[in-house]
Amino acid sequence: MRVADFHGPLDLRVYELVNRDGGAALDAVMRFLSTRAFGIGFGLLVCAIVAARLRRAALLPLLALAIALFTSDFLGSQILRPTFARMRPCYALPPGSFRWLAGAANVGSLPSLHASNMFALALVATLARRGLAPVVYMVAIAVAVSRVYLGVHWPTDVLAGAVWGSFAAALGWVIAGAVARRRAGSSPGAPAAQDRDPS
Repeated sequence: MRVADFHGPLDLRVYELVNRDGGAALDAVMRFLSTRAFGIGFGLLVCAIVAARLRRAALLPLLALAIALFTSDFLGSQILRPTFARMRPCYALPPGSFRWLAGAANVGSLPSLHASNMFALALVATLARRGLAPVVYMVAIAVAVSRVYLGVHWPTDVLAGAVWGSFAAALGWVIAGAVARRRAGSSPGAPAAQDRDPS
């Protein structure tokens, strides 16, 4: 994939503000938030909580999440990133002018798939159980910020990722609801709303 640098002055300014040295402890936390192990582990924890709370009714949000993550990650990497072909800041900026704390290949950076996947998880979890919203969105925002802090994404990369992930989650929820209605043989409506835990 051939990539090109395009960023505005506001993007650069916000990038420089977030990419500052926060100390060794904060560096370690941000690195951890960006690891695949954290993403998978947190996702499995959220799924376990939803399954424990909703039991059989958890099938709909779990199916929605699977669809959302496929849409967010696969289509994001195979269609959106090649389409925009935006260069990461760690390759676009002069060496020594920023902090680069995590590995990142020189491939398209728009959107941030870390951000999109976490926001997809956050919206599905919130639709399934509203009480999870503060925690899942706090984590999603932290992961998104970590990508800029580590030097591998522009702020607009993670903002686009949040929008793309939320769209993928909404799409997954609609498709999962349609599948559930078809299986139940019910008329169109919102039966999924009856299964959600209001807390």
